[in-house]
Amino acid sequence: MRTVLANQLSNVRVVSTDGREVGTLQNITLDTATGELQTIVINSEVQEIFGVERDSDGDIRLPASLIESKRDHLTIQPPTEQSVGGDTVDS
Repeated sequence: MRTVLANQLSNVRVVSTDGREVGTLQNITLDTATGELQTIVINSEVQEIFGVERDSDGDIRLPASLIESKRDHLTIQPPTEQSVGGDTVDS
């Protein structure tokens, strides 16, 4: 993936490679020691996406590893069960 500045991601539309309209990117989390993206925080009208439900703030948090590409919108790959289970997704 090419380099993208964080301010270019704010309020970007998020869609999945299987054609689902997911929502709007609200924020990202990263590991401050490595700089690696960890989580994408999506504001969405749907109750859940890929089996992950909205949190108490109304956002859906998915692993950043699902990012497929960024053009005029952010495209994410539907996850495998391992990539959304356990400690991978921040709550």
